[in-house]
Amino acid sequence: MAEQTESGKKILYVDDEEGLALLGEEFLGDLGYVVTSAFDGEGALAEFKSAEPVFDLVVTDESMPGMSGIELAQKLYQCAPQTPVILCSGHMLSMEEPGMDQTNIVAVLLKTDVCLKLPDMLEDYL
Repeated sequence: MAEQTESGKKILYVDDEEGLALLGEEFLGDLGYVVTSAFDGEGALAEFKSAEPVFDLVVTDESMPGMSGIELAQKLYQCAPQTPVILCSGHMLSMEEPGMDQTNIVAVLLKTDVCLKLPDMLEDYL
């Protein structure tokens, strides 16, 4: 597990496509963030609950087997309502998706826009 550096914020990056999660981890790591990857909702929830110090933000895929990104965000909200979540998807989502009102999802992002738009979003929410 990654340690938080003096200047780095801790991010949990969740995607069931392992290659995309690792790519996100490397991309955000190169920007100075301390990133941990998880490859499903259950693993992400366990990682989140055991993290010391806590994660500053979570980036999660929406469409994952077992637990969707919105369901994960709901569970994260129950244990840490102050932690912002950015929801990524391969298809267009809005901030009005069912169940989002019970989360701290602060933004939705197309996966194709991650490299272009995510860095600015992180600055807004961290």
